[in-house]
Amino acid sequence: MKKTALYKQIQLEIKERIASGQLRPLDRIPSEQELMDEFKVSKITVKNALTELADEGLVTRIQGKGTFVAADLKPVEVKAPAPEPEPVQVPLVGFIIPTMKTTVIQKLVDYIEFYLKEAGFQMILSITREHAAEESRAITALVDAGVQGLIVFPTEDEKYNESLLRLSLDKFPFVFIDRFLRNIETYTITSDNDGGAYRTVTHLLSKGHRQIALISPENANTTIEDRTIGFEKAYIDQGESIDKSLWCHVPLDVLRSEGALDYVTDFLKSHPTITAAFTLTEEIAGLTWQSLQLIKRRTEVELFSFDNPDIPNVPYVQQDEQELARSAVMLLQDQIGHTYDPRHIVVPVQLVFP
Repeated sequence: MKKTALYKQIQLEIKERIASGQLRPLDRIPSEQELMDEFKVSKITVKNALTELADEGLVTRIQGKGTFVAADLKPVEVKAPAPEPEPVQVPLVGFIIPTMKTTVIQKLVDYIEFYLKEAGFQMILSITREHAAEESRAITALVDAGVQGLIVFPTEDEKYNESLLRLSLDKFPFVFIDRFLRNIETYTITSDNDGGAYRTVTHLLSKGHRQIALISPENANTTIEDRTIGFEKAYIDQGESIDKSLWCHVPLDVLRSEGALDYVTDFLKSHPTITAAFTLTEEIAGLTWQSLQLIKRRTEVELFSFDNPDIPNVPYVQQDEQELARSAVMLLQDQIGHTYDPRHIVVPVQLVFP
């Protein structure tokens, strides 16, 4: 329970001294300095206490002389101040993300905070910086902090994570968003990664492109895996042979280093027959754009990105971050409400042509 304010404590003590007869009409109240020393408080705290006592007519303050018990003092009934109400405890939900660098994640943070607040929760954000060990530490810390549930955007290099498996086994409320671990049965919300890639490559094939490069981070998580599957399926359904030598999956250690641009540039240089490139993330789209400019092939190669790369005239697959966030919060609420029925919701995407 919240403690009574210090100046209120001083007022209560002086009132009790008056009521008990220890201080009588016209008696001098201890000086401001004496009260400061006695109660270990600041001068402003003492002044606030004495001012309120004077406003109540219990004391009289005389400039240069001090403060005195009022001469016409009426019987004082001392009442302890009403206890201040307990602060409302808002239930907490943890949101674990790998980075804040992408537009998609920035929007997810904004929308999830909004929908959690609307549902009566407060969000605690934890950033793993794409490290699985940090992800495990974040899970432990948030559960220890008493969160009611977790929304987890897994690290880029998805691997077996014992902390996440334990949450699933314990039926602790949590939801995977965007990426997920296939070996863990739980609630999952993703975009239509397979379908978005399929529609993009089908579109490029319909325009006459056959030498289409796939450029992406290393195929180390379900998001990249599903987008790659969609790419290949489009070729198969069109009856076209696919040249996987035109696939460039950039190793994660390279992608996180200063050598990423050189890696993509070298790939494009060594494959001069490429007429179109589908990049599976906005980060890779930016690298590919720079590389095409460096090798002076920007106008020769049609670029298409998954997620908005914020590059003029470059079309992209648009995820619905608001619906992803709304659905994630809804799935979490289902679990917190003691309904446990693991399922995977897939949110539609659309192709955008600036």
